[in-house]
Amino acid sequence: MDNKENAITLKQLTTFAISAQIGLGILTLPSTLAKKMGHDGWIAVALSGCIIVILITFIILLMNKYQNSSILDINILLYGKYLGMFFNFIFVCYLLFITGLGNRFFAEVIRIIVLNQTPVLVIGALVSIPTIYQTTKGLKVICRFATLLLLAHILLILTFLLVLKNVRFTYLLPIGESGFFAITKNITYAFYSFLGIELITIFYPNVTNKKNAAKHIIAGSIYVTIIYIIIIIFSTALFGENKLKMLIFPMYSIEQSIKVPILERLDIFFIGFWFPIMAGSVRSYFFSSYYCLSEIFKTRRKELLIPIVFIISLSIGRIPKSLEDIFTYMNHLGLLGTANILLMVFSFFVSLVKRR
Repeated sequence: MDNKENAITLKQLTTFAISAQIGLGILTLPSTLAKKMGHDGWIAVALSGCIIVILITFIILLMNKYQNSSILDINILLYGKYLGMFFNFIFVCYLLFITGLGNRFFAEVIRIIVLNQTPVLVIGALVSIPTIYQTTKGLKVICRFATLLLLAHILLILTFLLVLKNVRFTYLLPIGESGFFAITKNITYAFYSFLGIELITIFYPNVTNKKNAAKHIIAGSIYVTIIYIIIIIFSTALFGENKLKMLIFPMYSIEQSIKVPILERLDIFFIGFWFPIMAGSVRSYFFSSYYCLSEIFKTRRKELLIPIVFIISLSIGRIPKSLEDIFTYMNHLGLLGTANILLMVFSFFVSLVKRR
């Protein structure tokens, strides 16, 4: 544990993981799943939630065996200096790239919805200012802010009740029409939305009380699964799978369809609530990138790493030329993120062999 600024509780670690998971992907997840498996997307999310709970169980068992070590230290212990450093290098590159692409995607969403004439680079730089500020204050402040974002999740879900009369749950029938093969073949698109849970392996040593860690982390993943299922079921039941396939940001379209007296445009409130949630997701990866680099290089002047991570993330964000390119790169990163999680699970079994 570095200092008091980075000392957190188990509940704060859970909310940090939730903040990393919910934010970016859910904007396009309903339409993506509708294209791949029709109205059965919620089934893929439920199965992904079950899989992630199983994987988390093994990851927590691994972290409990090395309670004062992060995944960076564990890789060195289990695989040796050179192979462990290679795995750490891949992991940090994954964090940096997802930070850069996440920031670019966030900027693109703002450009499409709000600031049509503002350059994406300018938007990306401006939205990074709160992230940079919170990073200078430490992990504890970021986790506290992530806790506040849970209220925004609930408020946005409650707004669905305003158009409940327009929902047709018959759009969800027959259940399983796309077939088991199609669901399992495309389940990865649902699983990618759970990426972010791997960040707990970085900050697990910073937790002051690790009792019942598995219960808290699993509860957080169940919460994420329920939020995803509600959003996907409601999006499908409101628009139908055919129209849902044509929408870019289904959640924003839901808020646009809500007409409320006095407030008039509820989508403005959606922007006010959801943009901080998206920023929280990017912030989780930004801080993780910064923290991992500070652990690897052991530099005394860690504040110098913040502008370095900022410049690298903005540079990576310039690689995609369009929104479609961002989705393509994010899918590739999804594969890499899944591989990192599977490596952590594999490391648990390696630790058993090493111990013997």
